[in-house]
Amino acid sequence: MAAKSGKGAKKGRTGKKAKAARKAKEPAGKRDKKAKKRTNSDAVPEPDVRNGEIIDMEEAIRLLKTTRPTFYRWLRAGKVKGMKVGRQWRFYRDDIKRFLKGEAPRIDLPADIGPLVKMLEKKAREFGWRGGPENGRKGVKLAVDMILFLGMSMGASDIHLTSHIETESGRNVSILRCRVDGVLQQVAQIDIRLLPAIVERLKYMAACDIHEKAKPQDGRILVNFSEHGAGESQKRVDLRVNFLPAALGEAVTVKILDASTVALNLDTIEYSKDDMKRLRRALDLPWGVILVTGPTGSGKTTVLYSCLNRLARPGIEIMTVEDPVEYSLPWATQVPIRPSAGVTFTTAIRACLRSDPDVMMVGEIRNLEALSIVMQVALVGHLVLSTLHTTEAASALKRMVDIGADPFVIADATKLVLAQRLIRKLCPHCSVEAEPEPHYLERAAELAREGGLGWQSLRPRFRKRVGCKKCNRTGYRGRTVIAETLEVTPKIGRCLKNDPSVEELRAVAVRQGMTTMAADGIRRAANGETTLEEIMRVVG
Repeated sequence: MAAKSGKGAKKGRTGKKAKAARKAKEPAGKRDKKAKKRTNSDAVPEPDVRNGEIIDMEEAIRLLKTTRPTFYRWLRAGKVKGMKVGRQWRFYRDDIKRFLKGEAPRIDLPADIGPLVKMLEKKAREFGWRGGPENGRKGVKLAVDMILFLGMSMGASDIHLTSHIETESGRNVSILRCRVDGVLQQVAQIDIRLLPAIVERLKYMAACDIHEKAKPQDGRILVNFSEHGAGESQKRVDLRVNFLPAALGEAVTVKILDASTVALNLDTIEYSKDDMKRLRRALDLPWGVILVTGPTGSGKTTVLYSCLNRLARPGIEIMTVEDPVEYSLPWATQVPIRPSAGVTFTTAIRACLRSDPDVMMVGEIRNLEALSIVMQVALVGHLVLSTLHTTEAASALKRMVDIGADPFVIADATKLVLAQRLIRKLCPHCSVEAEPEPHYLERAAELAREGGLGWQSLRPRFRKRVGCKKCNRTGYRGRTVIAETLEVTPKIGRCLKNDPSVEELRAVAVRQGMTTMAADGIRRAANGETTLEEIMRVVG
């Protein structure tokens, strides 16, 4: 901007002189009051005395007397609290002192966590929670402890913490839900401002990088779970945690693996007599492929582990290839998949084959290469158990052909295909006898006839759900299995070589004695174990 000159400059100087003269005429008290007001409004905010002095990384490393790689490991694990300014790390000296004293890092909260803690505590008390601040936990730590306690106490298979937009108000909220008996149930609504602190605590517990928010992460937490949140009677529970970056904040899924609630015993699985007989007959074979099919969460891994548990003994070499290893098995060498180290399904299967196992379990067949290797392993004299994501047993055979495998090889190598789903059982405390609606009965009769179940031979004792405190007002408590077993007989093999449809394969299997999954479910509903409504929800 050009400098003022002439009359403008003179006017500016005159204005300044006049202002100074007016100030001089003001009383001293009034001038001091104005100066104090101006000083309070223009002052730079004082630094947070709790945090203290800010230092750089070199000073932090010097104070901790460690090396840079070790310091980076502590930083990623959340043991040292830091903040990134541009491309440089900065730290509060007080945080470094906390670490030296063995104290956990502080967690800054932009909102009051008190209401959330009170709400979670109220729900946890219903399940016998006796923990609390008196046990050394408070704030975020206490909230996370109660979230995990609620999930395990409710018998959930997994816990979901996600952010959404409310339909009515349009504001962003975080929702805590637990999947109980295969169905998500909302447990609590959380202030979205508290989500980063909760996620950070879970990352710290799962040994993940607390500063990485742009990439997905997987971690593991081993916790000692007590039915009352505190006490001596504790059990070890394995939690697999997944962190997924999302638009409204990171989404967290905690998968609960509690070995004490999963009986890896084939005799405890409630298959029908015919299905159990076929499965046992296939397991007694010296070689071949046994496939377990179904969607995610249908109990495939539990069935495979139960089968291996039945076969396990010192005289048999068992090897598994899994992603990940969920439970430890006796007399089995379990190999986890690690793509970052070059250990994929195909490389692991080839390596295991060189060890000459009697029985192999492959967690999942994902592509033609893995499928071809599994078939070759079976044909050279090994018993192989694996899974495939298909809706029914007949479609598993068709899927393998579609992937690119030779129908002749599939027919020779595959011995049994087991398809299954998990359905909710009626609560024994509140269910009552009732006749289903007519359209459910018509559909059930149709599915029973198509599935090889004699509808007229049934003696129905249908019941309906009501809901009580013991079943959390859902009317269901616990789950059971519905299944179908397709034995690959010479007739099925000849049919498969002629490129049949799924319907044709299913019809041949039913004529050979297979009862379809839908028909098995209708049988259970007629026995009063579940409802026709639940069967239609699961199998359609």
